Amino acid sequence: MAQVTEADVYGALSEVRDPDLHKDIVRLGFIKDLKIEGGDVSFRIVLTTPACPVREQLQEQSRAVVARLPGVKSVSVTMDAEVPKGRGLGEKLTVEGVRN
Repeated sequence: MAQVTEADVYGALSEVRDPDLHKDIVRLGFIKDLKIEGGDVSFRIVLTTPACPVREQLQEQSRAVVARLPGVKSVSVTMDAEVPKGRGLGEKLTVEGVRN
């Protein structure tokens, strides 16, 4: 039986595209904590919003493409979200050289 590698998993996951952003989830940096133990593969998909409308679709597609790889016995996909840091509520946006 073939030993699955990180390159194999990332290659398979690059087939999964975010329909809104029109890029694959590997290029978007959504894949975190990839672990391969024998034929057991686990990873997190970290989205930019917890309210992502295609969350389940991305999870199922990711599980399916990795499960097809030779040597994979099980696939565990955990979904997560990290909202990009920005201005807090009530903070003013300041532009250098502009006085309000």
